[in-house]
Amino acid sequence: MTAPDRQAKVTIVVGAQWGDEGKGKWVDIFAEDAEIVARYQGGNNAGHTLFIEGTKYVLHQIPSGIFRKNQTCALASGVVVNPAELVREIEKVKATAEVTPERLWLSARAHVISPWHVHLDGLKENQAKEAIGTTKRGIGPTYSEKAARTGLRMGHFVNQEARDLWVDHMRDSDKSFAEFFKNSAAQWQEFFSAAAALAPFVCDAESRLRAAIKSGKKILLEGAQGTLLDLDHGTYPFVTSSSTAASGACTSIGMSPKAVTNIYGIGKAYVTRVGSGPFPTELFDEAGKHMATLGKEFGATTGRPRRCGWFDAVAMRYAIDVNGFDGIILNKMDILTGLRELKIAVAYQHPRLGTIYELPWDAGVLKDCTPVYETLPGWIEPIPASGRIADLPAAARAYVAAVEKACNCKVMMVGTGPNRHEALYS
Repeated sequence: MTAPDRQAKVTIVVGAQWGDEGKGKWVDIFAEDAEIVARYQGGNNAGHTLFIEGTKYVLHQIPSGIFRKNQTCALASGVVVNPAELVREIEKVKATAEVTPERLWLSARAHVISPWHVHLDGLKENQAKEAIGTTKRGIGPTYSEKAARTGLRMGHFVNQEARDLWVDHMRDSDKSFAEFFKNSAAQWQEFFSAAAALAPFVCDAESRLRAAIKSGKKILLEGAQGTLLDLDHGTYPFVTSSSTAASGACTSIGMSPKAVTNIYGIGKAYVTRVGSGPFPTELFDEAGKHMATLGKEFGATTGRPRRCGWFDAVAMRYAIDVNGFDGIILNKMDILTGLRELKIAVAYQHPRLGTIYELPWDAGVLKDCTPVYETLPGWIEPIPASGRIADLPAAARAYVAAVEKACNCKVMMVGTGPNRHEALYS
């Protein structure tokens, strides 16, 4: 394999760690040969960063494929949409890429983030004894209302009568909503104004996607966050509010798993995490500072510093099992350059349970785990920006081989920088 599989019909790209793995760049690379790029979950709590011809772009809701010509992009039913923020993002992207209703499909089934949801999110996070570390963008409360069957869908949001019915229902069912609605008129005005701007984009995106799959078009599905933040399979309760795993794509689109051709997991050559929650390989030494500084490890959405640690093969093996990866994309290999010694966590040690080789389901147990490391020599010579994995320095090749052995999965591609061309293939 010298590049992403050109014959694949439906490819899913999944974050293999706690998010922030660099999915945006790789979705952009894969999108070159895709006809449709669809986002299947999450909201504007995600930030996909791309560098195109030296210019940095951060996308929060629009799929990363929007910068490729002739591709259609879609937000499917599993996504939650902040209308006012999406309008701003569309206007910003329009300076570089064409954004029309033909190129961007907004699912009528996707749920809407209102000012009320943002208010509730911040209130809960600020009052919590042990904060989860959410972005306070209203994601969790919106998914909660979706599950409670009281939420507002995009198809209803762009219909004034249906939108007004939702507001009336919320006002009648919650006295605090009525007070907040009265005291935040400017926020609500911006929210309502976004309906007219987005109405032309709203459609039955899932039917269109299924029809495209049946016709044999090449579809690329991108997730936000990462596997370890999955609502069901992540380090609960320190997770996001949606299904980040590959199976979430099938649910969001209403698509048979049989349609999926390839699933790739993207992970950094080390690990980062934003927010609270257990992180067995977290570093507080010079190696961690090296990763944070050279990797510019700050959240694309919040600007919060990311916690950094050694590569965790226990967690990656779990992500492989949950998603069924056909291969790993190992990003940010260049950041490890200059470290004299590297480590890979191959197991955990727990004070009561002994040596553990599988990721525990209980975040409380994981919190008490210490990593069992395999130590490898580092490298100081620069690594090539493009070419083949075989072109890496000997120590870097040995590191990739050690990751493959510890995870029992092939490293198909390696990221060597933020730009499109900075990639190595097997």
